[in-house]
Amino acid sequence: MNLGTRIMNLRKKKGLSQQKLADKLFVTDKTISSWEKNRTEPGLEMIIKLSEILDCSASYLIYGNVNKNDIETEIKIKLSKKEFEEIKIFMTNNARFINEIRQIDTYYEPTYRSFLNSSPITEWLRIGKRGNKNILNYKNWYSDMSCDEYEVEINNDKDMDKILKVLGLVQVVVVDKIRSSFIYLDKYEVALDCVEELGYFIEIEIKKYTKSVMEECDELLKLAKDLDLNLDKVDKRGYPYHLIFKD
Repeated sequence: MNLGTRIMNLRKKKGLSQQKLADKLFVTDKTISSWEKNRTEPGLEMIIKLSEILDCSASYLIYGNVNKNDIETEIKIKLSKKEFEEIKIFMTNNARFINEIRQIDTYYEPTYRSFLNSSPITEWLRIGKRGNKNILNYKNWYSDMSCDEYEVEINNDKDMDKILKVLGLVQVVVVDKIRSSFIYLDKYEVALDCVEELGYFIEIEIKKYTKSVMEECDELLKLAKDLDLNLDKVDKRGYPYHLIFKD
């Protein structure tokens, strides 16, 4: 079941017409119709409003009922330079500083199909330089905020290059960024990224799960709002996409 179908089913369950739901959200009935037919998607701010009206969790609207153990749940939001500086000061004063490091991520994809040309990107393979370490990372996204993730440290760069070539994997794009990392509320890892050619971003990842995935996802959205972050600027595409298709 997709997002549009979930909105439609919950709307009907509440006995609301498209027009009545539209009136509550201060949008047009055509907007509701477009969401339900999956032509367009509501932003996260609107999803939160929908969840309140339809008596469900925001995370249910986003990706339905899921119960996964090995997942990564995070949210990434574009910031202005001023917002970036303000949130960095806030985190410096209210969170535990981890480190500030330059990260260089090289993304690969098979010659026979593309990982990075879709919008949003749902799959990627990358090698990330983290100081003296090289980490091979694979992600497969199944919602705007959650993905399966697997990674392993590479001990031999030359042999890894040979393996990638044999498998038909070619380098597509390199992301160069300075990342400042903090632990906030002893639960969230907050990363502030200054990305070369792209600008400023904040990424918040859940590091300690005390509730169900869906409840944690709702808490993450609330945290973003509490930090006065603009949920309409959530980045769903990822740095590789923006660098490949930048103006």
